[in-house]
Amino acid sequence: MDAIKRLLDKYGIPDPTAGMDIGEFSDQSGLRDLYTELVALGSESLIEAMEVGVIIEEKDIKDINDALERTTHQDVIRVYTNPLNGSYNHLEAFTYQLSRP
Repeated sequence: MDAIKRLLDKYGIPDPTAGMDIGEFSDQSGLRDLYTELVALGSESLIEAMEVGVIIEEKDIKDINDALERTTHQDVIRVYTNPLNGSYNHLEAFTYQLSRP
């Protein structure tokens, strides 16, 4: 979050999350509904929580890859690559745990 905030400041982009709490979203892309749905699902059991983890990491990977396709700025690419790698690692961990008997 700090690295993204530095990029927003560097490029003069207002922080779309300023003044918001966890679970609050400024866009109209359905994130609020998805958040509510996934929190409810993940609260049902450990298995559902791991399945929510898979859903979140797959969405993060898609979103970050989409964002990477829209930039040529090396600093942005570097900052996006770190959470992308983390999402791949998390996805692998969730998938592994779900595949265990």
